[in-house]
Amino acid sequence: MEFGRRVVLAVVVLAAVVAASFLIDTAVSQAYAPEGGSADSLLQTAAIDRYDLRYGPQSWRPYATPIAIGPGDLPSGSWYLAFVDLGVVPVGGNPALARTGSVRVDYRFTDLAGTASLGAYGLHVGDGRAWTNRQSGYGTSGYYVSGTAAPGDSPRWATPLPEGDRYVVEVAGSPRPVDEDAARNTRTLWFERINSGLDGLHITTDLAARKGQVTETTDLDGSFYVTYTGGNRVGGLFLMVAVDRPQPETFGLALESTFVEDNR
Repeated sequence: MEFGRRVVLAVVVLAAVVAASFLIDTAVSQAYAPEGGSADSLLQTAAIDRYDLRYGPQSWRPYATPIAIGPGDLPSGSWYLAFVDLGVVPVGGNPALARTGSVRVDYRFTDLAGTASLGAYGLHVGDGRAWTNRQSGYGTSGYYVSGTAAPGDSPRWATPLPEGDRYVVEVAGSPRPVDEDAARNTRTLWFERINSGLDGLHITTDLAARKGQVTETTDLDGSFYVTYTGGNRVGGLFLMVAVDRPQPETFGLALESTFVEDNR
């Protein structure tokens, strides 16, 4: 009888441990999820056109100091920029405490003129600090797509971003109000100091190479991953889309993003 009671007690304790582990895992996963959804959320989609390219022409992209948009580490060229909310976020940190993983991004360009540069921006939950992929040195990553469409007319609606360490950017794809004075959907990218925010987010085509690499391609549709190697909570993930010449009326970019759990 004593042995039987011990077996029953052991089974009850084991069940309690499993249940507690499940509740902790669920709670932590929800804590790491973006404010607008879950890390396990379904496929997120977004689409932009030439009118979403609201910033430029300029030779640099946002950081504590201006950094390059094209391959290399020096700002150059004349680019037009848009920022797209990907809807899901990568999760880093201790895999024993949360389901860690990356964000897969599938893209499809239509009638792309020139080169498109794709970069990642993430927002830190709580204080609004931002991360972006490194432009030079160890861990440099980026994704560049070249197209053959004829350029369009210069966008009259585009204006360059002012330099600084805080950037208020409009989220591409948000409704365009008839009244230009109406509030638009914006996010603030804040970089508290030089050399911070450059070693968390990475762009890679191979999850085994989490620090990423620089990819240059002529494939107008394809995929890549945004990885995160930090331990803080990412509250939002945005794709910077920059093109090096005005786009035709038929230009478009369709995006699909989804959370991919680590296999560790």
